[in-house]
Amino acid sequence: MMGRARLVFLVCLMATVVATPVLGQSRLEQVERLTRLGRAEEARAELMTWWDSDRAEASRRDIQRGLWLRGRLTVDPVQADLDFQRLTVLYPGGQFTADAILRLAQSAFAMGEEEKARGYVATLVRDYPRSDAREIAEAWLASAGPVPPPGDTPTRIVEEPRETPDTARAVVQEEQVEEAVVEQDDPASEVEPVMNYYVQLGAFGDEERAFALYEEVRQAGVEVRVVHVEGSIFTHVRVGRFAEREDAVEKLEELTAAGISAALVRDDRAEQTIRD
Repeated sequence: MMGRARLVFLVCLMATVVATPVLGQSRLEQVERLTRLGRAEEARAELMTWWDSDRAEASRRDIQRGLWLRGRLTVDPVQADLDFQRLTVLYPGGQFTADAILRLAQSAFAMGEEEKARGYVATLVRDYPRSDAREIAEAWLASAGPVPPPGDTPTRIVEEPRETPDTARAVVQEEQVEEAVVEQDDPASEVEPVMNYYVQLGAFGDEERAFALYEEVRQAGVEVRVVHVEGSIFTHVRVGRFAEREDAVEKLEELTAAGISAALVRDDRAEQTIRD
């Protein structure tokens, strides 16, 4: 009887040990798993739990991992840039630092800050020459197309200017001009919009790598295509065609929140679809 009771006790003890979650790294692994599955909201919630309860006792490596995941999962581009900058400043040479610099380069380019974007890519070439991020950054920059106009983005957080009598008059005059234009029924307004904004997931010298990324993203439920672009030696993996920058940025943020690395590009060159 005692032997049976002892056996039951040991079984219960083992079940308790198995059921007890391992803090820190295992929770971050769960965040990454949810991210890969496209369950971004659950991933963010799990990460916030780790951030609030486990981060204080986490290892240096896991703190870097937490910053990297928060930067990828946040829907606030300013917060993302801050987390990626912390990785580059506080953990140079860390496991996630090169990828963080690539994200900063893509973010700067999307904001129309070409010189800043090229500076980040130059940092990768100089300090992380053997990293995959360096290879991706050079290919991406070579095929990103014209830089968007500086500051022309809805993701930039700016303080709204206070209305003054002069600005109020200007708004009224502008509205009157717009009304006059509408009344003229200008035939040019019926011209088909130019779809030259894209969300690009990568540009590769090796076509097979482009196909591998295509298959991975398709399995996550994203409509994606592989294309050749006129004048480019790379094979591009892209999502969407947009006439308005705001629509492209919305799709970019959706993919980023799902843990998919992407960048906004504006490109007038003709595409030849290889796989759709």
